Amino acid sequence: MIATFKMMRQVLVHPIDFFHDIQEPGRIKWGQALFIVALAYVARMIAILITGYAFETRENYEVSLVHELIWIVVPWLTWTVSNWGVSAILEGEGKFKEVFVGSAFALVPYAIFIIPITLLTNVLALDESGIYSFLINFTIYWVGWLLLLKVRIVHDFELVKMIWITLLSIVGILIIWFIGILMFGLVNQLINFVVDMFKEINFRR
Repeated sequence: MIATFKMMRQVLVHPIDFFHDIQEPGRIKWGQALFIVALAYVARMIAILITGYAFETRENYEVSLVHELIWIVVPWLTWTVSNWGVSAILEGEGKFKEVFVGSAFALVPYAIFIIPITLLTNVLALDESGIYSFLINFTIYWVGWLLLLKVRIVHDFELVKMIWITLLSIVGILIIWFIGILMFGLVNQLINFVVDMFKEINFRR
C-alpha cells in the first residue's frame, strides 16, 4: 500500500519518470489499478454529498451508486481495452498490464483533488462558479494529459503517432459502447420475451 501511495505522488510530480518506471518487470500490480479506480469512485461520491447547496443540480435521492460507478469504470476500462488493442496492432510496445495500471493512475489528480475543489462550493457564491468550473476542468484536462503521456511513453510513440493512436482509441471506445448498448438491448429483449412467455404459460394453466 505504501508503494502505491508513493506511485500516486510520483505520477503527480514526476509523471514522465512514473510511466517509464511502470515498464520495469514486477513494478506494478493489478490490484493497484483497482485501488485507484475505487479511490476515484469514493472521492466522486463524497464530492457529490458535500457539494454546496447553491451548486447542487440534483437531490441526494437522485444519485445512483451504480450509475456513478459506471461513470468512472466504463470510460477507464473501455479506454484501456481500446488503446491497448489499437496500439498492439500499430506496433505499440506497451503490455496490457502497463496500459491497465497506467490508465488507472491517470485518475489520481481527480481522486485527490475533486474533494478539496468541491469543498469550495460551500464558501463560493453562485456568481463565482467560474472558479469552481475552472478547477474542475483543469483537473479533467490533467487526467487527459496523463493519458496522452502514458500513450507516448509506454508505447514509445512519437508525437504525431501518439495523436493518431489516441484518435483511433476514441473511435474504438465509441465502437465498444455501441456494441455494448446493442447487446444490452438484445439481452433485455430476450429477458422480456422469456418472462412474457412464462407469464403466458402460467396464465393458461
